[in-house]
Amino acid sequence: MSYLNNLRELASKLPNSSIFNARLNFMQHIDEALSKGELPKHQFIQFELTSEQIERHLQNNVDFESDEFESVVAQLQEFDTQLGDFRTYLQNSYGYWATITQPLMSTWSKLFPNEKYLELMAGNGYISKGFRDNGIKSICTDNLSWSKQSPTGNEKITNVEQIDALDAIDKYQTQVDAIVLAWSPDREEIDFEILEKIRKTELKFFLVGEKYGATNSKKFWDHAKIISDQRIDELNQVYPQYDLVHDKIFLIQ
Repeated sequence: MSYLNNLRELASKLPNSSIFNARLNFMQHIDEALSKGELPKHQFIQFELTSEQIERHLQNNVDFESDEFESVVAQLQEFDTQLGDFRTYLQNSYGYWATITQPLMSTWSKLFPNEKYLELMAGNGYISKGFRDNGIKSICTDNLSWSKQSPTGNEKITNVEQIDALDAIDKYQTQVDAIVLAWSPDREEIDFEILEKIRKTELKFFLVGEKYGATNSKKFWDHAKIISDQRIDELNQVYPQYDLVHDKIFLIQ
């Protein structure tokens, strides 16, 4: 049974399960878009239930003195746990790590309309796809070393040039204005090497990640200088945070 079908099955066992349909339908739309090689059309919502929502659902739908109360609590908790696995499902199914949506890329393209980008370690190319859809030039690169082991390795949604990140900077630095790096692994220090190389150029450096969290090495965050820019603040208002990961878009020096 697929992840989303399993969620619907879990929800169907809950009292007044129809109140969860909006969440499940939204997740279905995201899944369908990515399966077609498209960016999701809408900003993500918060999928997991808050403790207040869980408590309210129980109060409104279950008799606390009934024999079924403990069973419903367990089912609701299992449903909420499964909701929390949505990011992992998207990563495993589509190589979709950063939450790249049509509204985000449209806003990014309008806020920085004159930039030409080099995307490093692009994976399946979601950011470059978004730029290209908005008429913004983006050279999309990745060494693709992961693609032979990953089930999503053959599902790139835009053209990705196979080249190492540091070599890509050497090759294209005179042809672009800015570099983008999203969701660099937290246990590898290639991001620090990238930072050091970019500092020898005049290029802007956009990074998508979670500071001292799910992305990028500690060495990188220890040395990165975050630049304040109102446009980045506006961009992050459109960048969805929908679970416990609090990644953002940064302008790095």
